Amino acid sequence: MSSFSGEYLRRAVVDANGELFGHLSDIVIDPRSGEVTEILVEVVPEIDVTKLPWPTDGGFCQVPAQEIAQIASRIMLRR
Repeated sequence: MSSFSGEYLRRAVVDANGELFGHLSDIVIDPRSGEVTEILVEVVPEIDVTKLPWPTDGGFCQVPAQEIAQIASRIMLRR
């Protein structure tokens, strides 16, 4: 079964504790392999993006695909 990335945009992204991290803004796909390489998350204002382990720009964080634990009604990160 296939799904379209538009179905997931604005979906909640939570950390391993279930706390809201932000909302999915975009999905980056490797054009050669077709695999997701990272997601772009609009981080909630309460989080200090300077303390995150991933690159950020203007309140958006580039989270590598390896950090995704589960994609369901919300996207759960491994940490």
